[in-house]
Amino acid sequence: MRYLVNRPVNIFGDFDRVLNNLFDEKQVLNSKSPAVDIGENKKAYILEFDLPGFSEKDVEVKVEDNKLKISSVNTEAENKDIEKNDEIQYLVKERNHSVFSRNFILPKDADRETISGSFKNGVLTVTIAKSPAEQAHSIKIKAA
Repeated sequence: MRYLVNRPVNIFGDFDRVLNNLFDEKQVLNSKSPAVDIGENKKAYILEFDLPGFSEKDVEVKVEDNKLKISSVNTEAENKDIEKNDEIQYLVKERNHSVFSRNFILPKDADRETISGSFKNGVLTVTIAKSPAEQAHSIKIKAA
């Protein structure tokens, strides 16, 4: 431990943080965050997630507080594999079923009531409509 201005400084602070995160019970080891593209136009924000191997039934989209949460546990497919292939003993199994969770802080102008999602060809598209901004208007000044 080194001392800086008579106070101990942990030179492995970042390393400790990484290790703590690695072994945090909330984290799932084999989890991968899906790739996401985020865009916007005048009317909405659009998030597109690559989710090959998932279906709309595997994905949960919800709003909690000021966050948009996209998550899934794709265990149904794994259970089907086991049921169908009881007689097969796998020597190598590279196809895994993943768990993921992504959180996004919603912008101030997001209309939380009209968030929608669609799923097509392994791509989840979440559309967050923008709230209509208050229209600027002129104030008429009357002579006193």
